[in-house]
Amino acid sequence: MRRNCTLIFCFILIIFTGSCASSKKSINISTSTLNGKTFQLTNMFKGRGITISFYNEEFYGYSGFNTYLGKYEMRRGNMIIFKDMVVTKMGGTSEAVESEKQYIELLNKASSIELTSNNLIMTTLDNEILIFKRIK
Repeated sequence: MRRNCTLIFCFILIIFTGSCASSKKSINISTSTLNGKTFQLTNMFKGRGITISFYNEEFYGYSGFNTYLGKYEMRRGNMIIFKDMVVTKMGGTSEAVESEKQYIELLNKASSIELTSNNLIMTTLDNEILIFKRIK
């Protein structure tokens, strides 16, 4: 009897440990998963304050100098497509304009997306990785 209890306890402990570990993994993403969330880019263009927010099937954000917006579509397998993107046309330093141009190009090439509890990770068609931290 005691051996059976020990086996049951070990089995429950293994299941519990596995479920806790899986909570750190990425989750399937849909427009409702992203709705109302805002993220800031952390792994490139430091100090530019680049953000992206999601509302229903639309996205918008600050690209380091201008604002941008458009529509996005989620597909099976956490694939994402950004479309109909527009960017305001404020003037700026050549460095700010170049950083913004590079960021918008990366966003246009985004192909997959991963969401954890605090981070949003996008991978482009060229295997560039954009890491965003959730701020709202």
